[in-house]
Amino acid sequence: MASIRQKSKRLSAGKPEQLRLDDFVLYLDENLNRCKPIIDALQMHQVRYELHEAYFPRGTDDDVWLPFVAQSHWIVLTKDKRNRYNELERKAVQRFAVKEFYFGSGNFNGNEMAACLISALESIKRICSTEDPPFVGSIARSGEITLVYDKHGSTHQRRKKEREKGKAANAG
Repeated sequence: MASIRQKSKRLSAGKPEQLRLDDFVLYLDENLNRCKPIIDALQMHQVRYELHEAYFPRGTDDDVWLPFVAQSHWIVLTKDKRNRYNELERKAVQRFAVKEFYFGSGNFNGNEMAACLISALESIKRICSTEDPPFVGSIARSGEITLVYDKHGSTHQRRKKEREKGKAANAG
């Protein structure tokens, strides 16, 4: 009888930054670090997470903690949606190849953020396993994810240019 060949347990060296789902770890930045509803929801759904304050004091510059998080292959979770407008923050996300998700509305309370996050978890995992960093995604109230920034820059700017091209082609 022929023996059954077992799969190699060795990880491929082809794409080291690719996320293995069993290594999926959310890093709660200092804005979410003490959000009990999110922490409780992550624990209930057995999602691994790390807290900012376990590694850095409050107020630590992004240039210090972002490379640490990126090198650890963790995914930043924040409620600070203004960072996509902050040039220094965008450059740091790009330079350190960060994977980041933020809550799209500043009016979420802790329970609403936790519910949105749980609704979005499968999409977050899928995006993290298929997209190369850097990228930034927005989590909507429905749990839907919109990538607002990727390795090519602002997705909003690209969509805007595509719409303008379409309008020009239809007008001509």
